[in-house]
Amino acid sequence: MAEEDKTVVEGGTPEEPKKKGGNKLILFGGIGVGAIVIGIALALFVIKPMMADTPEGEEGDGTEQATEKHEEEKEKKPMVNEEGEEVSSLIYSIESIVINPAGTGGSRFLSVSFGFEIESMELQEEFVQREPVIRDALITILSSKTVAELTDAKQKEIVRYQIKKRLSKLMHTKDLAGVYYTDFVLQ
Repeated sequence: MAEEDKTVVEGGTPEEPKKKGGNKLILFGGIGVGAIVIGIALALFVIKPMMADTPEGEEGDGTEQATEKHEEEKEKKPMVNEEGEEVSSLIYSIESIVINPAGTGGSRFLSVSFGFEIESMELQEEFVQREPVIRDALITILSSKTVAELTDAKQKEIVRYQIKKRLSKLMHTKDLAGVYYTDFVLQ
């Protein structure tokens, strides 16, 4: 019997130690693939709708409502200035909004004014009537930004876009053609 054991040991191959790195590779690979899938899902379902110019279900969906809205926009009365000349848009100003940027603990402040390009007289009247609501939206958006976000040129454009989207939603209109910084002081 001893000889049989000896031949098995001599004739057999020694067992190789198991590789522990293979399991880690599979685990980290699965985590990586999961992160990519989550990133793609966020991009498709969260970021893309936020960046879309037209809200879902309004234009481009082929419904009769979208066609009627588009025709109503074409039939709007032309705007006329005080001299009786036809103008394509108006600028409505909101002056002197003062906020404390996020993360400053009140030690810094931003004083900012905006001009809003409006394409209808009705919307200008609504801006006048709802100015407190508009100021509140502006204060809410701006006070959530850090000093770094407020000083970065790309972030300023993002803030401009956020303001345009928020006010268009608040005023239930697409007649807000542009948002312009008319004063911007950060101390």
